[in-house]
Amino acid sequence: MIAYDGGGFRGLAPNPGVRTVIGELQPVVEAVLGPIEEIHMAGRTDAGVHARAQVLSFDTDTAFDPRRLVKSINSRLGPEIVATDIRFVGPEFHARFSATGRVYRYTVLNHQHPLPLTAHAEWWVQDRLDLPAMSLTCGPLIGEHDFSSFCRRPKVGTGVEPVSLVRRVDFANWSECVDEDGRRRLRFEIGGSAFCHQMVRSIVGFAVAVGLNRRRAGDLETVLAAKDRNRVPSPAPPHGLTLWDVLY
Repeated sequence: MIAYDGGGFRGLAPNPGVRTVIGELQPVVEAVLGPIEEIHMAGRTDAGVHARAQVLSFDTDTAFDPRRLVKSINSRLGPEIVATDIRFVGPEFHARFSATGRVYRYTVLNHQHPLPLTAHAEWWVQDRLDLPAMSLTCGPLIGEHDFSSFCRRPKVGTGVEPVSLVRRVDFANWSECVDEDGRRRLRFEIGGSAFCHQMVRSIVGFAVAVGLNRRRAGDLETVLAAKDRNRVPSPAPPHGLTLWDVLY
């Protein structure tokens, strides 16, 4: 399991020519274990998105001490990328296909000015947000739906069957936290089987538009049914989003 600050990376997955989390991690792991064919991910994260508990898995025939590998990763890549737990698992385990759910958290700083020390991990929205109205957007998300309106559709070749954007959401909620200095943060947490590209950020973008009285919470069901990406506002920025947990 690893945690990372995604601000300096073009996402998690390997991508030649740009800096990615696995692109930085794999050479460090291979320095200890030798060549690894592939590192599997519980879920991809986009450029700028963070992770508190990203799960990875890979196959190796090399005997090793997990504590030594943790130390190597953290000494070379920390604090941007940190190994929080490494353990041996059976051959049937796969970081992605064995997972039963993922949980994401998005943080909005709703305050008169941004805060430099936390700006890399929260979206600053200055105007007062209507939390009860935003919370009304959660109910229609629960269950299995086609989230085409909220997802960036993957590119497919000519004649290739379109990728399904049907996903199951198990829970979604907005909450409020006000710190000792009166700074207000709104946190959105959502869990489900899996999430498609930009889905969580698009849901947050819609909810914030509701909170600013630019959209109505009651429109969400109609937007879902439309399966039209043009029916939603721009996605919330990536730096407020964190992969919070993976369930097995």
